[in-house]
Amino acid sequence: MNETSKLTEKRRALGIYDKYFVGSGLEIGGWNDPLIVDGKPITQHTLPDGSTHNLPFADGSFDFVYASHVLEHFKSPEVVLREWLRVAREYVYFAVPDFFLYEKGIWPSKFNANHHSRFTVKSMEILLKWLEDVCTVEFCRIEDNGYDYAADQQIDQTRGKASAQIEVCLKKR
Repeated sequence: MNETSKLTEKRRALGIYDKYFVGSGLEIGGWNDPLIVDGKPITQHTLPDGSTHNLPFADGSFDFVYASHVLEHFKSPEVVLREWLRVAREYVYFAVPDFFLYEKGIWPSKFNANHHSRFTVKSMEILLKWLEDVCTVEFCRIEDNGYDYAADQQIDQTRGKASAQIEVCLKKR
């Protein structure tokens, strides 16, 4: 699926690398498609125990935290986001599959049985309201680069070059 590398060029053109991926970074997940900043991958935490509830890092250890397609694997996304914010000094940038574009509005997911949470932009905005005490929202938007809205809805377009996700950037208070 390579969701991170699919959007590298677009994120660079939008200035995301210059604004949000500066300094020391931690990537949650990243397995086969790590975030590359300044020509090298950032620090990885690959969830060996499947948990991000207690990251093995001190408060504010990283300038930014990045996670692509990780949050949907947890039943308590608010708890997970608070932990990511705890170890970040400035930004938490993450992407999750959009319920309508990726999941096709069907739950449980027919494309990934390991998804425990589902998100729309509206549901994400509601979730983020619970975090107002620790962060502000820089943006929360659909990323549908290359997505064909007229294509057969039985097809997982993310197996190709299309994106079907929500991208969020939080600024720590």
